[in-house]
Amino acid sequence: SLVGEPVPMSAATPSPAPSAAPAATPTLILVILDESGSMQDKRADVIGGFNQFLGEQQQIPTPCRLMVTKFNTELTHHSVEAVAGVKPLALETYTPGGNTALFDAVAQTVRRADKEKRPEERVLALIMTDGEENSSRETTFEQVKALVEARSAAGWTFLYIGEQPEKWARQMGKPVGTTTVYDKADPNRSFAGAAMAAS
Repeated sequence: SLVGEPVPMSAATPSPAPSAAPAATPTLILVILDESGSMQDKRADVIGGFNQFLGEQQQIPTPCRLMVTKFNTELTHHSVEAVAGVKPLALETYTPGGNTALFDAVAQTVRRADKEKRPEERVLALIMTDGEENSSRETTFEQVKALVEARSAAGWTFLYIGEQPEKWARQMGKPVGTTTVYDKADPNRSFAGAAMAAS
């Protein structure tokens, strides 16, 4: 064509189509929740805090599944469910008593998650306790540390909300930013921190 001749609209270079926003990554959330006797005084607050956390997750459009393990001297495992179908805690389903088998709870939950995790899911493990390990029968500290290190290397995120969080971080070789103090006076604040990590 001659210099200066208008370019027909059909020959113009089309503008690139706007790129779609990247899809949010589906998440498998593991909640490892202390149900030992020391939680009794704040039982209603723990229930309310968990239910608020659950409600917030149910409002998020990202596909999310939830696995809950409650622990004291014994462990109570709940089935993995889409977060929309998880029932809130109630006085009948959260009954503190006994000691703190923290290491057994972490190890068994991680191993269950290994079997349940889907290839496209990221994993967020929330460990919430107001005390320290005192009654595990199957799992040692060294075994828990090895599990946490291996899954962290695979991209899992662990958030510890409990007593002496700096000690946990140091022992597990985790950044202090992945821990926070369990607020005995207001468990709702502890769950609020968990919600921020999950979002």
